[in-house]
Amino acid sequence: MNSILKRILYAFPLLGMMVASCTDVEKIEMDHIGGYNTMDNEESEAYYSDLRAWKATAQNYGRPVSFGWFSNWSPEGPIRKGYLTSLPDSIDMVSMWSGPFDLNEAKIADKNTFQHKKGGKVFVCYILHNIGTGITPASVAEKVQEENPDASSDEITALTKKATEEYWGFTSGVKGSEDHTAAIRRYAKALVDTIVATNYDGLDIDWEPNNGGDGDGSLKGNGGRYLHVLVEEIGKYFGPKATERPNGKYYYFMIDGEIWNAYKESAPYFDYFITQAYGDSYLDYRVSTLQNWCGEYYDYRKHIFTENFESSWNTGGVLLRQAAYNHQNGPKGGVGAFRLDNDYDNTPDYKYMRQAIQINQQAYEEWIEEHSGNNNDNTEQ
Repeated sequence: MNSILKRILYAFPLLGMMVASCTDVEKIEMDHIGGYNTMDNEESEAYYSDLRAWKATAQNYGRPVSFGWFSNWSPEGPIRKGYLTSLPDSIDMVSMWSGPFDLNEAKIADKNTFQHKKGGKVFVCYILHNIGTGITPASVAEKVQEENPDASSDEITALTKKATEEYWGFTSGVKGSEDHTAAIRRYAKALVDTIVATNYDGLDIDWEPNNGGDGDGSLKGNGGRYLHVLVEEIGKYFGPKATERPNGKYYYFMIDGEIWNAYKESAPYFDYFITQAYGDSYLDYRVSTLQNWCGEYYDYRKHIFTENFESSWNTGGVLLRQAAYNHQNGPKGGVGAFRLDNDYDNTPDYKYMRQAIQINQQAYEEWIEEHSGNNNDNTEQ
């Protein structure tokens, strides 16, 4: 493991924010609790520069990433759990499971520090089963409430869904119709524009058509082909197939959940497939599931495996075994956890994620070394 990686993984702020030298860090493994969060000077800027350079080595699958869904975002006050900037500096990517567009000055500052100073990527994430999710104006639902004061909650839900679809131009109620497809594309472009305007780094689609609720969602059905309309539109701007990149920036495009229930032709549009392998250390099966789904579009380096820290944050579950895993035919894309911020409550904070990051990188380096003399394609299926 190279010295910059050791420095990133082990450095921590002491009283007076003393900065250990790279040599000292290599001699003593230190607990890491978020880097130089309160000080800007020549030494800390050199550290951040090295940190950003190391983060950049993950581009084009140069190494596996560390990832997590972040909940209860509240970067104000003395309790640091709700801060993105209290995550280990070596966390690469975070999907927001906590109101990504409900921004105030504190959230903007917290997000900017994580992105621009520490080189992390922050994504918008929604269970995406309906046209309009996340960005339909609140006035649409408010008008339904005002016009139907005596309606039941179920009736309000149905009426709001209909009003939302009509707001985006889906008025026929017939899936697959011209206005349905046009509404999906209109919503997709608006979602792209909103993500760009709020300075996120891309979109993570949580696709759970069988288990995620929402009834007969307007993006569900037809073997994932309605979702594929949205994927195609977003894929013009985000992900590996983009032909136009807003602001000249690379925006990531990812999918998690019931990935195998998406349309096969959607697969090439995504940078990463994120498997919710909660409690599962039999990861070869997870690989074969996605290979059976998308065949030639599968890539081991795009596959991230995650544990559930909503329930197993205090034990780590099988996160460390997932971090150590690589398929015999190719290294994985990364490792992470749902609600990784719950790991803050361990001692030391982010105990399991920090271990997983180290194991993740070590396992990758060992896989590369083991296969370096192999003439076969390292990512063969």
